[in-house]
Amino acid sequence: MNWGDLVLALAVAAGVSTVWVVGLWVVSIMRRDISIIDAVFSLIEVSIVGIAGIALGSAPGSRKLLIFGLLGVWSLRLTVYLGWRKWGEGEDPRYTKLRGWVDEGWPFHWFALRQVFALQGVTMLLLSAPLVISLTSADPGSLGPMAYAGVVVWTVGFFCEAVGDVQLVRFKRNPANASKVLDSGLWRYTAHPNYFGEVMMAWGLFIAALDVPWAGLGIIGPIMYTRLVTKVTGTPTLEKRLRRTRPDYDAYLERTSSFWPRRPHSST
Repeated sequence: MNWGDLVLALAVAAGVSTVWVVGLWVVSIMRRDISIIDAVFSLIEVSIVGIAGIALGSAPGSRKLLIFGLLGVWSLRLTVYLGWRKWGEGEDPRYTKLRGWVDEGWPFHWFALRQVFALQGVTMLLLSAPLVISLTSADPGSLGPMAYAGVVVWTVGFFCEAVGDVQLVRFKRNPANASKVLDSGLWRYTAHPNYFGEVMMAWGLFIAALDVPWAGLGIIGPIMYTRLVTKVTGTPTLEKRLRRTRPDYDAYLERTSSFWPRRPHSST
């Protein structure tokens, strides 16, 4: 490991993240729509890894192809899906609600920069760190067992997120389901198969990077991301809203795991 190259790569990674955060923040002010970051946040990590890891890194081509390939497939699918879902919808109500908590104008803009954009940027930077470390090292020369283990975990996550999203879209297309709860398919085993899949892919990429032992120093990234999804901005926020809008949602959560898939409890 060349520590000078690693420091440079991580500094570049921080710079790329900062450019994204500030740029998206400025666009959000002009468009009056904070939720634009949700549709493109995965591109932050792709840019960080692509510039700081792939362009500057000295890893073998096989490791670059594996890590950037997994990251690219995840980002492409998620960006297209979120962009399609958001098209013409305006600002997400979760963010609009924030405007009622903080005075409009610059007090709110600074709040949004700190609490939304900077948080997303830091999260993506930390998730990228183990990947950048792995791609900065020239050794080992070939893919090892951790790379293949990471692919398995990532594949499970990609399946859960992609299939869960498809099942949800089909469910919502039926007007008769407007106030109902989706409890079939993957949604029978976890209330958030898409969030579960997202977290599994983050851990899969981290595990794949562990062919380079020093990449383990970046474990704070997937840990922080898991906590954000399960305890802060992911499942808790969504469940709070669904409890208000879906009469059967409390009963659904009583029999269904909120995150980790398992067989549902009996309703009797």
